[in-house]
Amino acid sequence: MCSIVEDDFGDDGGAHGMKEDSPQPRLAADELCRKCNTEVAVLKLNHKEAQCRPCFLHYVRHKFRASLGSSKIVRRGSRVLIIFTGTPENIALLDMVRFGLEQDSFKQLRIEPVLLYVDDDFISKATEERKKKQITIAELLQQYSFPVHYTVTGSPKAVELLPAVSFPGGFEEDEQRLLRIINGTRSNTSKQDLLEQVRKRTYKAIAKSLNCSYVFLSDIGIDLAKTLLSNVALGRGCSIAQDVAFCDDRDGSVKLIRPLRDLNPDEILHYLQFTEKRYSCLPHENHFGDKPSLQNLTAKFIDNLQESFPSTVSTIYRTGDKLEAPPPGSTIGASTEEDYLGLLDARKTSASNDRDKCAFCGAPLDYRGSKTLFATEFSRLVSSRIHASCSHEEILEKSKQMEHDAERMVNGEDEAELGQLKQTLCHGCRNIFVDQEQ
Repeated sequence: MCSIVEDDFGDDGGAHGMKEDSPQPRLAADELCRKCNTEVAVLKLNHKEAQCRPCFLHYVRHKFRASLGSSKIVRRGSRVLIIFTGTPENIALLDMVRFGLEQDSFKQLRIEPVLLYVDDDFISKATEERKKKQITIAELLQQYSFPVHYTVTGSPKAVELLPAVSFPGGFEEDEQRLLRIINGTRSNTSKQDLLEQVRKRTYKAIAKSLNCSYVFLSDIGIDLAKTLLSNVALGRGCSIAQDVAFCDDRDGSVKLIRPLRDLNPDEILHYLQFTEKRYSCLPHENHFGDKPSLQNLTAKFIDNLQESFPSTVSTIYRTGDKLEAPPPGSTIGASTEEDYLGLLDARKTSASNDRDKCAFCGAPLDYRGSKTLFATEFSRLVSSRIHASCSHEEILEKSKQMEHDAERMVNGEDEAELGQLKQTLCHGCRNIFVDQEQ
């Protein structure tokens, strides 16, 4: 038991129990770089030594290359699908890839990059506003010489974009289908979770169609901290390890790679400021950012924490490294356009080749034998069936039936059609589909 009492905190309460990270002293006039001791330093990051521009760029790029080299997951000559979002982190990732490809043969980054722009602005933007953003996206893509493909969230097909060519159509059916499902979901929390899972399925489907074994995401440390805490709140504990790891290999044929996970917002900001080329960026967008949800509350908490306690944010997402991810299994997911989003229809059952994995997100099924889920269902049944007027004998009789019913609900045996669907889903995905029940 903790022996600290309220009086121990004095007049300031517990304010001194956790102090804000104090910023590093400002650079002195003509202070030299502590790395090379020759160039004049241009910045001094929190808890870092003063660095000049070349040393800082080398430091950030080394983090990127070291994450790829130490893991030895990405093979030489592999086709890599890089998701384009236009955010500062994404632009920094593309510049690091460009720089690596331009190096000499010894230091050259030996991958074949392919860009993919996944458009989901149809969810919250009007047609005119969406067209204006597409023009901006087209201008940003002209900064790179990589081949570019275009698709919309929820579609298994992609179209290659040629220079000076407008964005193609033909995705209206996929857009309307996803809109119908999102609009049929009641809570904003489930809508955001659903959209995130569909995005990942889209990345993997397009990667397979383009013969790419790897997908590069531009998530940095603060993004992974938000993901970790959000997954805990959403009941996705079975997939936390893969959602914040360097490599998400739950799909046997396509791996999601996060090569920038060791960088923080300050490093990204200064990297774009000091890099050899000047790039334009897009702000971060969230289609449900102005609505209350577990994800938005978690993101706001982490953003506030980043301002006062940035070291704590790093500690949060590093916790994910201590979690053990289950071994990779067989490929999960439909391969045809008709079957691709079939799992999104709460009235349609699905079958998976691997019965131990969620048919929607690919995470291990976590409901079997779960005492936590059983206690939750049992508590819900007690609240609805036990009244103050019930006698002791009635309570005992109902308790046995409620235990049986709670176990059936956990195992997905409570309803014939919906129960078959629940048996193929993890707890997190179950919450999405249950939220679609009318």
